[in-house]
Amino acid sequence: MSITRFGVSVDTDLLKKFDRKIKERGYGSRSEAFRDLIRESFLKEEIQKGTSEMVGTVTIVYSHHEMETDWIL
Repeated sequence: MSITRFGVSVDTDLLKKFDRKIKERGYGSRSEAFRDLIRESFLKEEIQKGTSEMVGTVTIVYSHHEMETDWIL
């Protein structure tokens, strides 16, 4: 993997909000957070287009000691 550096101009207030979010989420750097934002953007696009695989689960929680005939789906 090769790394390319580039500059980004950002409004000061937006950058302050971004820095707070970086701290909340525990990122080590702005670069790390920015990379995640880029990846998330591409992932959302793939999901909207239906070009990515998705995984889901169906979970049923019940008590085997009680008999219930009214199932809510």
